[in-house]
Amino acid sequence: MSFSVESLIPRLPVLKTAPRLLVAYSGGLDSHVLLHSLAQLRNREADSFTLEALHVHHGISAEADDWVGHCETICQRLAVPLRVRYVEQQASAASLENQLRKARYRIFEEELGDGELLALAHHADDQAETLLLRMLRGAGPKGLGGMPETRPLGGGCLVRPLLGFTRADLEVYACQHQLSWVEDDSNTDTGIDRNYLRHEVMPKLAERWPQVTETFARNAQVNAEADAVLTYFLQRELAVEVSASGGGLGCDWLQGYPSGVQHNLLRSWLQAQGLPLPGYRHLQQALDEVVGAARDAKPLLSWPGVELRRYQGVLYASRPLGLHDAQACLNWRLPDTLDLLEAGSLEARLERGQGVRIPQDARVTVRFRQGGERCRIAGQSRLLKKQLQAWQVAPWLRDRVPLLYVNGELAAVADLCICEGFQAREQQQGFVVKWCRP
Repeated sequence: MSFSVESLIPRLPVLKTAPRLLVAYSGGLDSHVLLHSLAQLRNREADSFTLEALHVHHGISAEADDWVGHCETICQRLAVPLRVRYVEQQASAASLENQLRKARYRIFEEELGDGELLALAHHADDQAETLLLRMLRGAGPKGLGGMPETRPLGGGCLVRPLLGFTRADLEVYACQHQLSWVEDDSNTDTGIDRNYLRHEVMPKLAERWPQVTETFARNAQVNAEADAVLTYFLQRELAVEVSASGGGLGCDWLQGYPSGVQHNLLRSWLQAQGLPLPGYRHLQQALDEVVGAARDAKPLLSWPGVELRRYQGVLYASRPLGLHDAQACLNWRLPDTLDLLEAGSLEARLERGQGVRIPQDARVTVRFRQGGERCRIAGQSRLLKKQLQAWQVAPWLRDRVPLLYVNGELAAVADLCICEGFQAREQQQGFVVKWCRP
């Protein structure tokens, strides 16, 4: 199927409802075709859409400034506003490609407002190369789904309207419309993995299997659909267990599944918490050394950005806990949120007939356990250390539990209990406290 302006018409409803469509415009052939075709579509429509271009100046090539000039000229011809963002790079040569990509996407996120769209010019050949790279790096089902056509980005959404077309399709369009574009000399450097696949591997595959690009694209779609199905059922299973285990995973529950399912449940659970995902080695370690640890053990497994622990048969994951100042005494002006640094934060909302009763003009402070604290519950004075054990507070959090003092008297223990004499009675105003754990 050849590429034309009409190919973009099915996307018109989405384009017209977005406050702005931003095109990532490098000045190369692919992004020029995308920008040109969108500009033609915009000009045809009576009820048009807002189209702008974004160029990221990496400063790596000696021709980078000339590329900016080229982009400015083209955008003036198309009557498309252009924004240029400059990147300062100090990355080593070994990580340069990855660092530049991260810098670009960071800029994309910064530029996108709520509901806005960012269009990238990735095409079917790019998808095939991406799939091959991920296969060679040992990616799982999600990675082998390739680049999605759409995904959330910042306050808006990223779209790839050209994924259904090959680079050859775009070249035909460019020649028909007599487009001019810049050539990045780094694209011929076969020392870069993607370029090696593009110039050395894909041509040989295409000689033997002419439809290889389309086959890879279809394979990516099948994998993406399979991953979506897997994710759907994993999330259903996890939702019930996470709720029952207070945010963790019951180790007996997890071990009730076959090994492969355990791997996927664990990864999905970590991903849902926004934590960095482990490689296969750490994943297997987690199942063997933490989930499978003796019941009286206190195992800890970590990888960059994550600490995994087990307590009373439940698996917990968090970002690494930083140093905590147990001697701190913090003034709290309710209902403002109080940042406890490495102990999380405290939130409060005013309610009638529930929560902590705080007299007007009382001084409210938050401290942490020093030892020997007692709180009065159900008519009995109880040692806080014992109560934290009874409440099954994880050992690594016990010294970080915030204690709420009113005029120097212990009034509440985080959101775990309110000491007698400080409960708001019927018709009284109280503050319902929530401890956001670290």
